[in-house]
Amino acid sequence: MQFSQIDDMLDEAFSHLGARYRRGMSGPNAFDCSGFTSYVFKNMGIELNRSSRAQYTQGEAVSKDELRTGDLVFFTGSSTRGPIGHVGIVVDVDPISGSFNFIHASTTGVRVSNSKERYYSRRYVGARRVLQ
Repeated sequence: MQFSQIDDMLDEAFSHLGARYRRGMSGPNAFDCSGFTSYVFKNMGIELNRSSRAQYTQGEAVSKDELRTGDLVFFTGSSTRGPIGHVGIVVDVDPISGSFNFIHASTTGVRVSNSKERYYSRRYVGARRVLQ
């Protein structure tokens, strides 16, 4: 994916910063995590599956040390319904520490979090690259 496309995708994602969280919703005014990622990617012409577990099967696996802006990152959820329960979009990666910021729909709404936050650092599962 070209840099301008990544910038456009991030512009779309950030335009929803602060939007409400609602389970089962996929925008434009309220989202759950996979609804948010599927909405943002759909506006870029890319269809993603609707659930975070199903999105984890799309694209190609990416190791944590190869993450880049636009990759999908996955975490276990707070429930025990399976290994994948949350998804976000990488905003930037610190080349020294390897930590990354990601935008996602959390229960407090669409926001940016860092992978070093205890909640997310303990729940990281993996990443997928849908954009080439």
